[in-house]
Amino acid sequence: MIICCPHIYEYQGVLFEIPKIGGPWPLKKDGDPKVRAGKKFYDLITTFYTLPKYEQESYRVGGGCMTIEESK
Repeated sequence: MIICCPHIYEYQGVLFEIPKIGGPWPLKKDGDPKVRAGKKFYDLITTFYTLPKYEQESYRVGGGCMTIEESK
């Protein structure tokens, strides 16, 4: 079985997710989504998106697709 979830990044002390569909969203330290994303967050994301892809990936702390094998 394969389970996929949004990629999770921490950049300049801010934790956020970037799903395959939809835009980035800030997360609380426990991983729950924040209620709002304000101008400071979108300014940070604009800066993050100017980084090369390989550098963006260096800030990735989780998420993506994972394979789960059944135990028999």
